[in-house]
Amino acid sequence: MIFDRDFNDLTEEDIKLLNSYFDGYDYESSTHTFLANYIWRNTHDLTWQVIGDYLCIAGLGTLETEEKEYFMSFPLTNSGSYDAEKVREVIEEARQIFAKKGQAFELSLVPGSLVPALKDVFGDAVETEHTRDDDDYIYLKDDLIKLSGRKYHQKKNHLNYFLRNYSFTYEEATVDMVPEIMAYIRSKNEYKLGETPEEWKEILELETIAIEELLKFVGRGLLTGIIRIDGRIEAVTLGEFAKTNSKETVLVHVEKADDRVRGLYQAINNEFCKRLPAETVYVNREEDMGMENLRQTKLSYKPVKMAEKYTATFK
Repeated sequence: MIFDRDFNDLTEEDIKLLNSYFDGYDYESSTHTFLANYIWRNTHDLTWQVIGDYLCIAGLGTLETEEKEYFMSFPLTNSGSYDAEKVREVIEEARQIFAKKGQAFELSLVPGSLVPALKDVFGDAVETEHTRDDDDYIYLKDDLIKLSGRKYHQKKNHLNYFLRNYSFTYEEATVDMVPEIMAYIRSKNEYKLGETPEEWKEILELETIAIEELLKFVGRGLLTGIIRIDGRIEAVTLGEFAKTNSKETVLVHVEKADDRVRGLYQAINNEFCKRLPAETVYVNREEDMGMENLRQTKLSYKPVKMAEKYTATFK
C-alpha cells in the first residue's frame, strides 16, 4: 500500500471528491474513472492520496511477476488545467513516498496529451516511452451504428447475417439478472480457457472478478446491454460515461459474446451504440493489452483516434 487511502469503505463524500478529479480534465483514458479504479482496486492494490491540489493514484503494475512493482498515474487535476510548478512539487513528494516504501518511482498510463507538460516541467530529467499495448481505441458512435462504406463491408455482412438468421431480444440489465449474467460469463470462460494461451488465463480469471465488481453498479449508472437468443443470454456489454458530468464519451469496459454465433459480436456492439444518448459522440473501447487477435479486431472497426499512453521514469 503506497498512499493513505484505498478504494474500499469509501463514503459518498470520498466518491464525490474522487469524481471531481476524474471529471476535472479531458484525459481520453479508460482508466481515469471511479469505476475503472474500483473494480480493479484489490487486484492492483490501488491506493490514493490528495497531494497539494492533485489526486495521486498508485497501484501494482505487471501482475505476471512475483515481485511487486508499483507505479503512479499522472497526477489528476480538478480544475481543468495544470500548474507546472505544482505538478513538479506533487511528483517530487510522491517520489519521496515511494522511496520510503522501498519502491522505485515510475509514472504509468500517462495520457499522451500530458507528455509535453511533463517534459516542460522536468526536461531531460524525465524519459518517456510510448506503451502501445495500453493505447485506447476511440470510435465515432455514428460509425459503429451505421457501418457505412467499404471499410465496414465485412462487419455489415456479419451483422446482416445475424439479423436475418436469428430471433433475438435486446434489453438492459436489472439487479435481478446479475446472477444470470455471471453464470453466462463463467460458462463462456469455460470454453474460452481452452483456446487461451497459458499466460493470459490468469488475466481472464482476474477479469471475471472485475466484472463481478462492475455488476454491483447495475441500476446505479452502469450502462448495460444484453442479447438473448431463445431466452438465453448470449452477449453482454457493460460500460459507463467517461465523466459523470458529460455524456460525450462512453467507455465500454466489457463486451462478451459467443463468437461461434456469426454476427453476434457485431450485433451487441451495434444495438448498444444505437441506444446511447444523442449527446454521445465517441465510444472508447479500451486497449488491446498486446493481444494480436484483439488488436486486429479493434483496428478493423476503424478508430477515429488512438488515445496514446506513456510511461515516465526520472533520473
